[in-house]
Amino acid sequence: MSNPVLTASAPDEARYNFYHIIHKALRLGHCRMLAALGANDFANDVTTPRLLAELRQLIVLGRSHLEGENREIHVALEARAPGASSHAAEDHGHHEQSFAELESLIRAVEVAVSSRRDVAGRALYRRYALFAAADIEHMNEEETELLQALHKAFTDEELHAIEGRIVSAIPPAKMMAYARLMMPAINHPERVNLLRKMQQAMPDPAFKGLLADAVKPSLDPRDYADIMADMMLNQAA
Repeated sequence: MSNPVLTASAPDEARYNFYHIIHKALRLGHCRMLAALGANDFANDVTTPRLLAELRQLIVLGRSHLEGENREIHVALEARAPGASSHAAEDHGHHEQSFAELESLIRAVEVAVSSRRDVAGRALYRRYALFAAADIEHMNEEETELLQALHKAFTDEELHAIEGRIVSAIPPAKMMAYARLMMPAINHPERVNLLRKMQQAMPDPAFKGLLADAVKPSLDPRDYADIMADMMLNQAA
């Protein structure tokens, strides 16, 4: 028997969903980071700086994702359905507060003496866990409630155009970082479809660079070979 609450908030799966793939990537990033923070010995002078740099990079990607949504999705939706994005925008404000708190806790780890670094690391781990949980809940609301509002307000062609504006504003280096997170987070058909779209939109040298620097290093060799076979690309790419 279907849950009436879930059914009421379920979007039309036949319609376009520009949240699906990027949210898979961000969920994977949260899971990996939470596990890494929990397993790290913060007194270790080799692993700790590397892990904190990775956390900062994940925060950069998360903030960039929010900025794109605020600038393109929320503005467009408010123009057609005033108030429809207000709750999501409020969540984004809370996320910005979380980013600031996480940066403060990262700095606390960096400046702590070795004997106190583990205490600072545990505080960072706990705060990140709370943020990850809140963000995962927020992404679910976007993929259900907010997506329904978007489907009512826009055609799929218009949603593709909104997504295109977001993607076109992402610098190449940041796009590489997103790709390294997206590829292992999505399934094979999604990888092939996404890469075909990127191949059509990018100059050939840039696409080959994406394959070499982001896609291949982030996947199991067999998974990468399967993609190359389906896309009929040279295995040396």
